[in-house]
Amino acid sequence: MRLPGTAHTDQPWRIHELTPDFRLEDVWAFRAPGAGPDDFPVMLAAMQAAGGPGTGSWPVRFLFALLWKLGALFGWDEPRAARVAPLRDRLPRDLRETAGGSVAGDSPFTSVYELGNECARELANKTVHAVMHLGWAPAATGGHELRMAVLVKPNGLLGRLYMAAIAPFRHRVVYPALTRQWERAWQNRNGSATVHGAVGTYNVSASVLALSSLPDIDYVDLFILETGLDATPEQWARAMFGDVPSAAEKLIWRGFLGLRLSPGRSPHTVAGWRIAARGDSWIRLETASGFLSCNLVVHTAEGQVSLATYLHYDKSLGRLIWHPLSAIHRRLAPGLLHEAATKVATMTEPNTES
Repeated sequence: MRLPGTAHTDQPWRIHELTPDFRLEDVWAFRAPGAGPDDFPVMLAAMQAAGGPGTGSWPVRFLFALLWKLGALFGWDEPRAARVAPLRDRLPRDLRETAGGSVAGDSPFTSVYELGNECARELANKTVHAVMHLGWAPAATGGHELRMAVLVKPNGLLGRLYMAAIAPFRHRVVYPALTRQWERAWQNRNGSATVHGAVGTYNVSASVLALSSLPDIDYVDLFILETGLDATPEQWARAMFGDVPSAAEKLIWRGFLGLRLSPGRSPHTVAGWRIAARGDSWIRLETASGFLSCNLVVHTAEGQVSLATYLHYDKSLGRLIWHPLSAIHRRLAPGLLHEAATKVATMTEPNTES
């Protein structure tokens, strides 16, 4: 969730004394339900295990790879250590002794310092000298949350143009991807339940096949997450896919599969898919393109939630397009269920305010 700049500047963090010549670019909050004032190291450990934004879903990985490829091609990401003094050179002795903490995955950032309630990481290249600050602060709804601030010093006109050009990418792809990944990392910090999967009509039960409306099922898969969370099938479906399709979902569903999606938010649709039927423990979403028809069924049972995907190839083009995408879909499905569980847990968390 995006926050005003004061959500960063009003906190008594040490970063302020080190970055008076940096511009505050973005402030973002990440929920951590049930977190206490001393859980910042726990959050960092969970983020370390989850990796960076480039390890998220495949559309996000694709966009990150494209950005990094362009940076390498034009030399934007080449280090400029010889011309930019690192922030670590400004550290007082007490902070210098905390430097050297690890940074997750293949992140281009290097650690500056790390305390019990905040840390800072930096990068410097041809376009910008940037600092990513992570801080632990009381949340407006109670408990504590992670706050990320991005502070920058653009390198000339090129840097200012670059920052302006990637602003939509940061706000629509990077930060939402980090939100899903880091909030899920917090939810799964003590280990996450295993998702069980099955593919093909011979490996899925007749009761599952019966929930489809397709005349013939050419493809089906089923993924089941063990969970103690209590929510309706529609709540689970909206937690998985949203009320309206995200940019990444539009890229997959409309761009690659040509699926017809309803515009806008409606009680009769989930992420543009029509709610075609429902029962006490299941809901079926339907849509189609010019070459295939699709069902998504979310089913809840005692202690578990499942997602089934059904396809019928109306034309041979449907099989040709879905075959390579199906492997990616099967890799994403477990994470989709875990992300939904994180959202449902937050949604159903009891209000402790008096």
